[in-house]
Amino acid sequence: MNKFIAIPIQILALYFIGLLGLPIHGNANTISGNTGNYLQKIGVLQPGDTLLLEPGTYANNMKLVNINGKPGQPIVIVGSGQSTIFIGNACCNTVSLTKCSFLVLSHFMLDGKNQFVDAVKAEGTAGNWTHDITIQYTTIVGYGIDQQAVGISTKCPSWNWVIRKNKIIGAGTGLYLGNSDGTMPFVNGIIEYNYIASTVGYNMQIKHQFNGSRDVLPETMIDAHTTIRYNVFTKDSTSSGGGNARPNLLTGGFPTSGWGAKDYYEIYGNFFYNNPVEALYQGTGNIIMYDNIFVNHFDPAGIRAVYFTPQNGVNPQTIHFFHNTLLAANTSGGVRLYNPAPGFVQDCYANAVFAPNPISNFSNEIDNVKDTYNNASSYVLAARNTILDLDLFPKAGQLTGTLTPDTITLKYKDATKDFNGDSYAWTYRGAYARCCRNHGWKLQLDTMPDRNVLISSLNDHQETGLAFSTWPNPSNGELFIQSPVQADYLLTDFTGREILKGNLRKGINEVRINCELSGTIFLIIQSETKSFSKKIIFSK
Repeated sequence: MNKFIAIPIQILALYFIGLLGLPIHGNANTISGNTGNYLQKIGVLQPGDTLLLEPGTYANNMKLVNINGKPGQPIVIVGSGQSTIFIGNACCNTVSLTKCSFLVLSHFMLDGKNQFVDAVKAEGTAGNWTHDITIQYTTIVGYGIDQQAVGISTKCPSWNWVIRKNKIIGAGTGLYLGNSDGTMPFVNGIIEYNYIASTVGYNMQIKHQFNGSRDVLPETMIDAHTTIRYNVFTKDSTSSGGGNARPNLLTGGFPTSGWGAKDYYEIYGNFFYNNPVEALYQGTGNIIMYDNIFVNHFDPAGIRAVYFTPQNGVNPQTIHFFHNTLLAANTSGGVRLYNPAPGFVQDCYANAVFAPNPISNFSNEIDNVKDTYNNASSYVLAARNTILDLDLFPKAGQLTGTLTPDTITLKYKDATKDFNGDSYAWTYRGAYARCCRNHGWKLQLDTMPDRNVLISSLNDHQETGLAFSTWPNPSNGELFIQSPVQADYLLTDFTGREILKGNLRKGINEVRINCELSGTIFLIIQSETKSFSKKIIFSK
C-alpha cells in the first residue's frame, strides 16, 4: 500500500510538508529577524530569500506591501511556531498584504487579543491584488469579538492562493474569501488540511463572483477551479443564531456567462461536524463534491444538512455529489437540491445518507443507501454522538452492492480514492471503499514540525541512513531512482501541489514526468522507517 495514503489522510506526511514553500534556488539569502528589526528585514527581501523570525512577542503588525517573489523563487517568512506570536492591535490587521505575490508565510501564532481586526487580510484598497500566496502552519486565536472579524480574508482580486495546515479556533469567521458584493474574485485556490473550529459565523466562505472584476485576472484563470480538501469544519455553541446563523462552509457562484462561467469548486475528503443553527454546507454554481463526511447531531429548525440552492442570483448548475457519508439529525432533510439552473446536470451517486428525508430533488440518483439517523448503527461501526467514539466505517456486508458507473469519478484525479485515501473499485456506498476495520483517519490535531525541519530542508537533499540515489539532475522528464528497499515516492512543486506519486521496487526505477512544469521540484521518498528528499531541476 502507498505509504503516503496509508497514514491518516488528514495529517499526510509531516516530514515532507516541512519542505513546502521554501526557496528553491542556490543563490537565496537566509536572514534572521527579531521583534526589534523584523520590519526593516522584510523591506530588503528579494526573490528567493528566507526570513527566519526568532521567538518572541511581536507587538506591531506585519505590513507587507509590494513584497514580490518570482515563480520558483518565492519570498519566505518563517516563524518558530507558537513561540513567534503576533499580537492583535486595534490600529490595523495583524498581517496585511497589499500587491504581494509569490510569498510564503509559515509557522506563526496570531493572537487577536479580542480586537476587532482580521488576522491575515489581503487588503481591499483600490487597485490592490494578491496572487501565489501560501499561508501555512499558522495558529490563529482571539479573533472572535464579532462575526466580521476574520482569520484569513481576501478583499481584493486574488488567485493561486494556498491555505494549508492552519488552525483557526474561535474566530468570528474562519476564512472569508472574496467580497460581499461579488466584485473581488478568489480564483484557483487550494484550501487543504486546515482545522477550523468554534467560529461565530462561517468556518469558511467563498463569496459569489458574479459582479465584474474578472478582467483583472490573468488569462490562464478563465476556466479555473478552487480545491477544498482534507479540512475539518466544526461549529458548536459559540455559533451566532437567528439572522446571523451561518453554515460551516458556503461556496458562492460564478459568472453565468463569459469569463469564469466554467469555474467550479472541487470539494473532497473534508470532515464537517455539527452546526446547531445552520447547514453543514451550502453552495451554488458548479460543484463537485465527493469523499466527504458530514455529521450533525443537532437539529436546527427548518435547515437541511447539505443544501444546493440559489444565492445572489446564481442557481445551482453542474452538481456532482457522490461517495459521501452523511449522518444528520436535521428534521428538514439530509441533502437537498433546490431550483437548479436549466440545461445543467445534477447527479447524486453512491452516497450513504442517514437522515430524515435523506435526498430530495435530484433527478439523477443512482446507488444511494438511504435510511434514518437512528438506523445508521445498522450500517456503520459506531454512529455515536461523541466525537471520540464516532466511526462511520461500514460494517461487514453493509453499504456495498454492484459497481457504480464511473463516468463521473474518472474526471477527477482523486475521486478513485476514499476518505482514507484508499483506492478501490466503487462497489461501496459512502465515503469509504472497504469495510470492517477502519485503519485510517480519526479526528485529532497533529503537531507542527519543528522549525529546524524547515531550515534543514534548505539544503539540496537530506538522507537518513539509506543509500538512495537519483539521476540525472537536471532532468528533462526522465528520472532514475535507485532504492535499496521497497518505498513510495512523491513529486511536488514548490507549493506542495502533487505532480506524481508511486511505488519503488528495490533496485533501479525509471520514473517519467509528463507535465509542462519547469523549474525545481521536490522528490520525497518514504520507506517503512526512513525518509529521503531531494530537489530536482526539471526542464522540458
